[in-house]
This record gives sequence, structure tokens and C-alpha cells, in this order.
Amino acid sequence: MKYALAVVMLGTLAVAAQGSKTTKDGVYTDAQAIRGKTLYVTSCASCHQEGLQGADLAPALKGDDFLLPWTSQSVNDLFERIAKTMPGDAPGSLGPEANADIVAYMLQANRFPAGAEELKADAASMKAIAIAK
Repeated sequence: MKYALAVVMLGTLAVAAQGSKTTKDGVYTDAQAIRGKTLYVTSCASCHQEGLQGADLAPALKGDDFLLPWTSQSVNDLFERIAKTMPGDAPGSLGPEANADIVAYMLQANRFPAGAEELKADAASMKAIAIAK
């Protein structure tokens, strides 16, 4: 029991150390989210729907169904998932800046506040941002 508690505590510390910021700290700009929405509509909405509600095999990208599995993971985890697997008909075709803009739009759609600096398409900086609920 003590070992399991220690592992849980270490995991919590790792997330806290990894995520010195959270998505509640304004990690993207409104302008970036606007660019992201345009990219989302042209590259993602045909499967995930324009309102990000998902359909058929494409999961929702907003709300509790989306946020719960991602909570406490880093923004980089989400970014990498998108970069490697999306769009479904051409995985990896969008490029890092486009993917960062789409992530910014997804954060905005999930009611996380905008900030003064854009979300950088940089693994180190995105690993330092935990996805909050």
C-alpha cells in the first residue's frame, strides 16, 4: 500500500513539475485561435464536425468527453497526437505551426482563456503546460 501511494505521489509530482503552467494560464492568443479555427474548418471539421462535437468514429474535441482523458497530460501530448495522426486522410500533413494553431482553437473552444503570447510549436515549452479541467 505504501508503495502504491508513493507511486501515485511521484506521478502527481511529475505532472506538477512537468506542467509549471496549465491551460488556465492563457497559453495562446485570440489571433492564433482564429487562425486555428480556419485550419480546423478546412482540415478537421469534415470528421469532428464544425462544432467540435464529433461524429461516428471521430471523437468530440470539446467538453468533458474530450477533457477528462486529457486532464493532467501536457499540451505537447495533445499536439503530438494531432501531429502524428491527423487529419485522418493525410496524417502529419499540416506542419507544426498549423497544429499549434489548431490546438489553440481547441483550447479556446474548451473555454480556456487566451493570453498575451502564442502557443509555440516547441515540444519543451508545450511539455511545461498541463491540460486542466
